[in-house]
Amino acid sequence: RAALLLGGAPDDVPEERPGGHPYAADLVRGPDELMPAVRRLLRGIVAVGTLEDAEDLVYAHPGLTAVTAEGDLLGAHFAQGGSAGAPSLLEVQASVDEAAEELEQLAAQCEELALVQERAGERRKECAALVEELGERRRAADREKSSVAQQLGALAGQARGAAGEAERSTAAAAT
Repeated sequence: RAALLLGGAPDDVPEERPGGHPYAADLVRGPDELMPAVRRLLRGIVAVGTLEDAEDLVYAHPGLTAVTAEGDLLGAHFAQGGSAGAPSLLEVQASVDEAAEELEQLAAQCEELALVQERAGERRKECAALVEELGERRRAADREKSSVAQQLGALAGQARGAAGEAERSTAAAAT
């Protein structure tokens, strides 16, 4: 099943603007050959700002249908409308598709980040091992320095003792 809007029909232009509100067809722009069909399709539909304006218009002109800025329709014997926030099936499907695409992108990003994290963990282990090795070298150097300082102290003591002995020997030889 298909619905077509056929051009070329005679024009049906209403004369008056009820309550100063424009006809819905006056708000539509399109090819000149289709505008008569658009006016015929939207015949008797008047655009108003609010539901209260629609009530006033339909009360004054029961043969007309009012459409509000929110998309509510109000006629003398029917009303159609509802929450403007309720998404259509097409909008819901588009949201699902967008979410699925975003999920794929995030999954790929997670995989990349997991690899980066793994490499960073390996690098951290390498650096920790290097820090441990450098710490051990430093401790060994400190032990060596301490040993050298002890040896130096012992040698300094021996040198002082030898110098004292040399002074005594020189003094004894001079006497």
